[in-house]
Formats: sequence, structure tokens, C-alpha cells
Amino acid sequence: MIKAKIPPAGLPKPLPPTGSIPAAGRMFFDAGRERSYRLARAGAIVTMDTGSRSKVALLHATARKLGIKT
Repeated sequence: MIKAKIPPAGLPKPLPPTGSIPAAGRMFFDAGRERSYRLARAGAIVTMDTGSRSKVALLHATARKLGIKT
């Protein structure tokens, strides 16, 4: 299991329902763009398909999966 590394600024209040995968990676793991996509592929960031090649990160589901209260 991959541990979350919340940046010192913390999560935004209120947490938006969806966001880009790189934004979710930065928010929860302090990861760059490439590592964020790897985390999403590994299942650490919960995603939803929005088209044939598009995905969005589900931020509330990812926080719940990591055990973070929103």
C-alpha cells in the first residue's frame, strides 16, 4: 500500500469532487505528473473514465481509500 504524503498546506477546503490526475497526485502524494499517472495506473488514485482516452481523479474516493477525513 502506498502511503499518502500530504503537503504542509493540507487539502483544500472544501475538497472538489473531481480533479486532474496530476493535481490529485500533487495533493495526496506530493508527486509530479509522471508519478501521478503511475499511481493512478497502480490504483492508488481512484479514477473514472470520461471518454475513450480521458480520465479524471475522484478526490473524495481517493481520500477515503487513504483513510483521510474530508
